Amino acid sequence: MNEYLTHEIWKMRKNIEILPGTLLVSLNKVANKNYQLLFASCGCENACTFCNYGFDYHLTLENVMPELAKIHLEDYDINDLELEANGSFLAEREIPYDLFIEVLKFVSHRGIPSITMETHYTTITEKKLQDIREILGDEQVVSFELGFESADEDVRAIYNKDIDIKRYIEVSKMCEKYGIGLYVNILLGAPFLSREEQIRDCLNSLDFVYENLPKGTNTVLFPINIKQNTMVKHWQDIGMYDQISSWEFVELLSRIPEKYLDKLTIAWWGERENTFSPGIMQFPKTYEKCRNRLLEFYRKFYCNWDVRYRKQILEEVWKSRCECDKK
Repeated sequence: MNEYLTHEIWKMRKNIEILPGTLLVSLNKVANKNYQLLFASCGCENACTFCNYGFDYHLTLENVMPELAKIHLEDYDINDLELEANGSFLAEREIPYDLFIEVLKFVSHRGIPSITMETHYTTITEKKLQDIREILGDEQVVSFELGFESADEDVRAIYNKDIDIKRYIEVSKMCEKYGIGLYVNILLGAPFLSREEQIRDCLNSLDFVYENLPKGTNTVLFPINIKQNTMVKHWQDIGMYDQISSWEFVELLSRIPEKYLDKLTIAWWGERENTFSPGIMQFPKTYEKCRNRLLEFYRKFYCNWDVRYRKQILEEVWKSRCECDKK
């Protein structure tokens, strides 16, 4: 990571205020039947330019389990449960190992079809994979959601994200050994790139993931959201960056090869709130006259993975795109 960027980003995170009444653990609905079990951990140890994960909470068995016991998962119709911290769920700095084990026991054997854990690839070890399978069972569908952002080293440098590609691939194969699937995050909207360069970067990154990672790997496409106390927000404040158009995200989706359309999902397209700091995040620019149509399109795309259906709604929305889409 860039030493200067890392230092400045950590300074920014110290300005983050925790809302009164913030719970150490909460169950939040994402969309459809997907839910997120979110732990307010001490924050990510990395320093990405687009991210503001950082709090002072130190989680322990003693302070988390009483709150966790108040959450009755059986009261919800859950298809996919995401286990998330303020960074990496498998990072022992954020989720102590004894707590990690107890959370796995808490969610195990509840008939939840799919369990996903968001984490950094360097936090994954064979011992943790063995524990996950021992506690959740061999039949439980388990996936990791991993940051990747871009296959281009220069673009990752803009994000201040170090990735050892060889090790990343090795970790992905270790996950495959234990039957654990992968969702690999790819970002749209890299600062200092043109719209075409941003889209092309995502398309190249998709090719890299599907050509080099295990068969069955999925991707998650994110348009960058501008958050307070981030380097991206600072770049915006000094006139070096601005939020992308929502239509750019649609254009990206419309240009994805058909062979990938059932291997990806989308996230943070413009209506989810940050649990800890609602109301201050900038979503992709969406004008009022096309806002409802776009949000409905995103919901339909997110909830249905059928290739023909996705291709159809993509063609419809892109052909009828609004004149507000200024290139």
